[in-house]
Amino acid sequence: MITGLSSVVFGFLYARRIWQRKAVATFSMWLIFLVACLVSLGAYLMAENKDWKSGILNVVDVFYVSGVLFAIIMRAEQKARFEAFEKWYLIAAGLIVVLGMIVRSAWCTHLLTQVLMSVAYIPMYHRMYVEKKKIDSYFAYLSQIFTSAVALYPALYDGNALSATYACRSLFFGILTTSIMLYYQYKVRRATLASQ
Repeated sequence: MITGLSSVVFGFLYARRIWQRKAVATFSMWLIFLVACLVSLGAYLMAENKDWKSGILNVVDVFYVSGVLFAIIMRAEQKARFEAFEKWYLIAAGLIVVLGMIVRSAWCTHLLTQVLMSVAYIPMYHRMYVEKKKIDSYFAYLSQIFTSAVALYPALYDGNALSATYACRSLFFGILTTSIMLYYQYKVRRATLASQ
């Protein structure tokens, strides 16, 4: 309940920040997250006999990511362009779905989707490395840390390995992303102070 409510509130507030141009979110990254969330949720529902309640983080992530993507689309000033990486990523998501249908292993599909969701962060990390600055709002990633940490307890308590894997991946990348952004913000401030 807490996970679902907090994710909806955080998603609304982050989408509002995008709408107000206080946050810059990348369309293709969030589209990729939506595709991966849907594939992950499908695999989870297959494995857990449609028990969506124990995988609540995955369920609310679909709504959270959809809301953010909607705000990006409504506020778009340019057409979406897909880089080669993003095209290959979407092809990989499709292959995971096909593999899941052939192998009929929701666990395998779920794990491959978690790897795919982890890889989705690489373009953002690369962009921060190239630009030497934080490129997004902390808000999305701090809320990701909070909701993942809250969702991890029931997943571990219930012994639900699929939900625990999803929550751990989300928690790890929320912390990593926030840490990288803090690092670049610190470097920018330090350089600004040194130049004064």
